[in-house]
Amino acid sequence: MDKLKRIFKDIRDDFRNYVPPLTATIDQEHHYEVWAEYKDKKCFFGRVIMHADKVEVAFFGRFDKEIRTDYIAGDDFERTGDYYVYEFSDLNPELHSNIKESIKNLVDYFRMSKQLEPQNEEGI
Repeated sequence: MDKLKRIFKDIRDDFRNYVPPLTATIDQEHHYEVWAEYKDKKCFFGRVIMHADKVEVAFFGRFDKEIRTDYIAGDDFERTGDYYVYEFSDLNPELHSNIKESIKNLVDYFRMSKQLEPQNEEGI
């Protein structure tokens, strides 16, 4: 369980690096979720949930499969409804890198869609 807590915390911190411009809508011990905002409209961006035996990471997924490869890094994520989801019990460096890259890519995607504006010179 300690290993899963560390994994959850690391990924939660990866999402927190982009708050703002993202908005944390759920910030609990085992569940962290962020949304993007556009005027009065809110849009799911991503989440990390710690279960008893695994960690689940989900990302916004309402774009074509061809476009997905530009924003969701790696091939380990599965399409589930409107989300790209990955469940795991071990976070190797490559997977962690893919998750961090996916978060950054999706923030860029929303910015290009004019749904998020850059907050500072570093782009965060």
